[in-house]
Amino acid sequence: MLLESRNHVSALSGGCARLAWSLLAVAIALVVAGDTPAEAQVACIPRQHHAWGRFHPGSWAQVRKISEEFDEQGKLTSVSTTETKTTLVEVRNTGCTLRVEVTVEVGGRRVTAQPRMVVLGYMGQGSGERAIIRTRGTKTLTVGGKSIPCQVLEVTINRSAEKTLSTFYYSDSQPPFVLKRQTRSTDPEGNVEHSRTSMDVIAVDMPYRVLAEVKTVAFLRTVKTHPGGSIHTLEVYCADVPGGVVAHSSKELDAKGRIIRRNTLELVDYGVVDRRRGLGRGRWFFRRGRLTGDSNAPKP
Repeated sequence: MLLESRNHVSALSGGCARLAWSLLAVAIALVVAGDTPAEAQVACIPRQHHAWGRFHPGSWAQVRKISEEFDEQGKLTSVSTTETKTTLVEVRNTGCTLRVEVTVEVGGRRVTAQPRMVVLGYMGQGSGERAIIRTRGTKTLTVGGKSIPCQVLEVTINRSAEKTLSTFYYSDSQPPFVLKRQTRSTDPEGNVEHSRTSMDVIAVDMPYRVLAEVKTVAFLRTVKTHPGGSIHTLEVYCADVPGGVVAHSSKELDAKGRIIRRNTLELVDYGVVDRRRGLGRGRWFFRRGRLTGDSNAPKP
């Protein structure tokens, strides 16, 4: 799913940042390519299969995340609340630009960070980064008793401080489109492993209440392991919501298996810009299932 957009930008920074990666993990590519780097070609899937790319600029989502910190004895030491509003600014064939606004509340004090712009490629690469995609055949996955044919894609992204090699199982018809992902992160030479991440869609076509409506969603399970411990996440993905993620729960364990952090996230609100004919020349939003006009938009 899901929409995990470089270590989480998808819409959320820090702990939020991880969400955005979970939100933007649906980004991949379709390519007919050979097995050697010289033959590898780079192409993107249609933007409508990306958690943000499928929407028009101006669409947005706001989420609230509660984080709990624990000491070595398992005692709760602090609680913080982070609200993140992510707005789609620009959409291109190869990626999109997001505006991320974050407010953190700790001990009754609210701190609002300076809004930042995030450039996101549809394969998970950041600005100036290149992804190399190779096809690795096809495979049928069974999710909740449903057989779903998938194309297997291998995606390599080289960054200054690390290299990631991911295997995607992509369906062009079943949200969240990437039904399984396995990622290995190493140093640039590929010798020292930094982390391993495994994401599996465990249920599709499920009913779930999203604000005022019952919508069709998918459930995702992600496990990330690294030398210092592991992070386990359960996520709810809805293709109708910008960014995809409407809820998640996660726990972070240290190397000894002790809980050091827990996060719960929920969708607060969202807006979808629709420029279809018949709705006038202005901007319109579907919010919580109700169509409302933008008062600043020109009238028909």
